[in-house]
Amino acid sequence: MSGITVSGGTGGVGAKLDDMRLQARQLSTLSTELIGRSGTAAAKAVDGDLLESIILSPVTGAAAEGAIVLASGSLLLVATETGVSAVFLEGAVVAYETADQLIAAATVALHNGVAFVVGVLAVPVGVVVAAGAAVVGGAWMLGVAGGNVVLEGVESLVDGAQQTMDQIGDNPWLLLSPAGVAGLFATNSISAYSPQDVIDRTAKTYSEALENLQELAALGNTVLGENAWLVDVLTDGAPGLLTGLAFVGNVIPGFNGLMTAFTGQVWPPLTYEQAVAAIAGGGNRFGLFEDGSASLSVGHDGSPRGIPVLHGDVRGIGDLMGGSSAIDSIGGEEFSDIRIVETAGPPKSFIVQIPSTMVWNPDAGSAANDSTSDVVAMQGEQTALAAAVLDAMRAQGISPTDPVMLEGFSLGGITAGLIASDPSVPFNITHVVTAGSPIARYDIPDDVEVLSLEFEEDPVARLDGRENPDSANWTSVQGDAPRLVDPESGELEPHEPGIASSHSSRRYEQFADEVSRAGDPSVDAFLDSAGGFFSGEQTVVDYHGRRN
Repeated sequence: MSGITVSGGTGGVGAKLDDMRLQARQLSTLSTELIGRSGTAAAKAVDGDLLESIILSPVTGAAAEGAIVLASGSLLLVATETGVSAVFLEGAVVAYETADQLIAAATVALHNGVAFVVGVLAVPVGVVVAAGAAVVGGAWMLGVAGGNVVLEGVESLVDGAQQTMDQIGDNPWLLLSPAGVAGLFATNSISAYSPQDVIDRTAKTYSEALENLQELAALGNTVLGENAWLVDVLTDGAPGLLTGLAFVGNVIPGFNGLMTAFTGQVWPPLTYEQAVAAIAGGGNRFGLFEDGSASLSVGHDGSPRGIPVLHGDVRGIGDLMGGSSAIDSIGGEEFSDIRIVETAGPPKSFIVQIPSTMVWNPDAGSAANDSTSDVVAMQGEQTALAAAVLDAMRAQGISPTDPVMLEGFSLGGITAGLIASDPSVPFNITHVVTAGSPIARYDIPDDVEVLSLEFEEDPVARLDGRENPDSANWTSVQGDAPRLVDPESGELEPHEPGIASSHSSRRYEQFADEVSRAGDPSVDAFLDSAGGFFSGEQTVVDYHGRRN
């Protein structure tokens, strides 16, 4: 695996800008203080006692006046220089942030333009390509089958002729009957013809072609993985993409009004948020993406039931990712498995592990970790899964002051970011760890430490259409998705995971271990701040959440 890239955190640009802003404030305060001191010193020059002393000792008095004027002037000069430095530092920060905002705005405009063109061309080009593939592919398949029929026929004629010649060689008297020879040749040729050989030869050709297509697909998957930034263009330009896809509808009078009524959003959408809301609103028209509420499985006494789990200690972010894989394999389509790891401390702390998407049916089912939760969460709205997580935290007895780390892969990380960004949540969320989760658009408070792991090839991590904030509390780690070792054969995967297979909790588990050992100052600072969650005696409990 290639080296990692870290942005944000204590070593990021955002932290340096914060330091510059703090230094500017301190310099401004110092400048104000020095100006006050300068005024105080200057006031001594007109002190009555000093003026009276000049009459008695003019030389000494004049020297004192000169010293006072020099001192107050020097203080005023230093105050001015300090104030100028403060203004310069603050101006540098503002200039950087303004330039960054302008670049971001220009990038969004460019992405929307490109995505609009893609949307306009997608349907007609897709139809043409699909039709062409069907025609060409069908013609090729018929050609292969027909060619093999002809080839087998030619071979059977050759074999029939050879067999007939052999028979004539054994019995030359056959030549006295040309009709008999012709009949014998026909019989031998028909006998030599094998429909099964035609089938086998055709199947082999099809199989070889399929293998070539699979190799081509693997190459395409790798190429797309290496250029996964295209996902950024389409997601950041989601308003342009949707508008382009629906462009042909503009031939209908009042089309924009119809789309507004259908989606419940102003059409065409102008922002990413409006585009996601339009998708959700359109789905709601067909009964899709309707989230509802959630509850936890209960015991005989009617209270939420926590199930103790025999689980290895969670001593780092690699173990966290391993836990994500484990809870995903438990729930399935029936329920959402929410795992809480309690560390005895002191102080007592809790890790809350949230499951990823296990059901892709847009028609909401009993398991709250499904595509409905994905769509609702990407709108920034609380979900049934988030409600189940909060219920599990209450059932576990987590107090409003206990330190809590939220962790999740994919949807689990999205939900973690969603909960952490909600000021009404009655818990002390101090840390968030995500893997392959698009959470850049969530306004997570500055006092919450965030660690985001993202593969360069992972398209899901890019669905927010923007980079994570480069701030002192938010450390983002990018790298290439590693190949996995087959647990049965012990062999390494033959191909790079590319864009199709990079979104994997097992890969992020391996990546997390690499990140922990990388020695990056921002990552190390995060791990130091989270040390209390990974040390001490631990107990693990699972809660089963269901959508009502």
